Amino acid sequence: MTLREPATDAAKYGSLSVAGGRVHITWSRAADGRLMLHWTESGGPPAKKPTREGFGTSVIERMIREQLKGEMHLDWRAEGLACEIVFQT
Repeated sequence: MTLREPATDAAKYGSLSVAGGRVHITWSRAADGRLMLHWTESGGPPAKKPTREGFGTSVIERMIREQLKGEMHLDWRAEGLACEIVFQT
C-alpha cells in the first residue's frame, strides 16, 4: 500500500501521467539502522501541494507512523514530487 498509493497518484497527476515522466526509487539504511525509501518523480507536470490531504495519504501516513514507528516527508518540487519514508526495521 505504501508504494501503490504514490504510484497511482503519479499515474493520474504526476510524472507517470505523461510519456516522458519517470519515478526513481531507492532504498538505503541509515547509520542508526533505520530503513529509508526515497521516491523522486521527474519529467512530468510541476508538482502542486494539494489544498487538502487525501484519504490515501492520510492512511499511508498513519500506517507508517503507527505500525512501522516511522515518518513520511513529502516535498512538492516544481520538477515533481519527492517523498522520503523512514522507519525502524
